[in-house]
Amino acid sequence: MGVHRLEMRAHCSAIDDLAVVRNALTDFFGDEAEIKEKNDKSWHGAPQTNFSLVISRKKNIRMIMSKLGNKILNSLLEDNIMTRIDDRNVIHLRLSLAELCCGKKVISIPRKREPCIKLKIKLEVYPGQSVNDVAITCINDAIAVNSKKK
Repeated sequence: MGVHRLEMRAHCSAIDDLAVVRNALTDFFGDEAEIKEKNDKSWHGAPQTNFSLVISRKKNIRMIMSKLGNKILNSLLEDNIMTRIDDRNVIHLRLSLAELCCGKKVISIPRKREPCIKLKIKLEVYPGQSVNDVAITCINDAIAVNSKKK
């Protein structure tokens, strides 16, 4: 699997139920994941809590990607995955925070201003390799993990 790391960020306002958000993030990323929590202020001065996580172990990244579920992974394959990859070979995904707190995994609608979890998956692409091929291989590897679970 050609992945360097996975990064997660989530921002919660003072009115969000942090215990529910913590539980949702722990359920999704696993108990062993070191989710950092930082109390800060937003741009406008309101209190907010920032959650962040960086995972660099390929096996753990594959497991987390598989937790997205085959429906999301297949939709990424059906859509043009290159629209989600930047010039630094990073796949960008936003999951709905509200849906995740309810136990569902749903990709957020682009440009919709809702609380979300930002996932960045840095692909391991070397000269001569196609970014698209590496991304498709990574997604197929995550789907294969789900197939083995059944």
